[in-house]
Amino acid sequence: MSRWSRRRVRPDGNGGFTVRLPAPERALLDSLPGPLDALLARAADHDPTGPPTSDALARLLPPAYPRDDAAEAAYASAARGDLVAGRRAALATLRAVVSRGTATPDELAATCGALNDLRLVLGTALDVSEEPTPVDPTDPTYPQWVCYGYLSALQDELVDVLTGDLPPPLPGADDEVPDDPWGEPLGGLRWDGTPRPEG
Repeated sequence: MSRWSRRRVRPDGNGGFTVRLPAPERALLDSLPGPLDALLARAADHDPTGPPTSDALARLLPPAYPRDDAAEAAYASAARGDLVAGRRAALATLRAVVSRGTATPDELAATCGALNDLRLVLGTALDVSEEPTPVDPTDPTYPQWVCYGYLSALQDELVDVLTGDLPPPLPGADDEVPDDPWGEPLGGLRWDGTPRPEG
């Protein structure tokens, strides 16, 4: 179930969806796909029968036959190119949907997949575990943890919309999405991890 009282995504009544995000969220989601897309582009040029070239790619492209090197090499040679292309296309769809503010069901599903890929890469870098981990706002990785939480919450909402399980708005919640939806978190940072302006 979505964690937010205000809906970012909702059906438009014509079989598609409206995606309403404040400007800081749009800017963040426009910037995040670039580094991952570049990493995937390098993977496309890498020997498909060899192992992924980074921990992040290993998480996105896990082995299908971890105990059979020959079978894994054959699988990677046949399938890795399509897997990489599909993930890159999903990242492009995410950016297009965020910019346009509308999505078809297929585009919203691709956007959800791209958010999951971004979460996996960020979670790998942060060594996220299933156990809740308190994060000190003075920790240098605090902005990344905030970003990870945001991506998780947005993905939850998209899953709810796609499965038809979106709850009704909480009492008192309006339709307007504020410019700074997460307010002022601990440490004087905004939700995207940037310092909050003085005054």
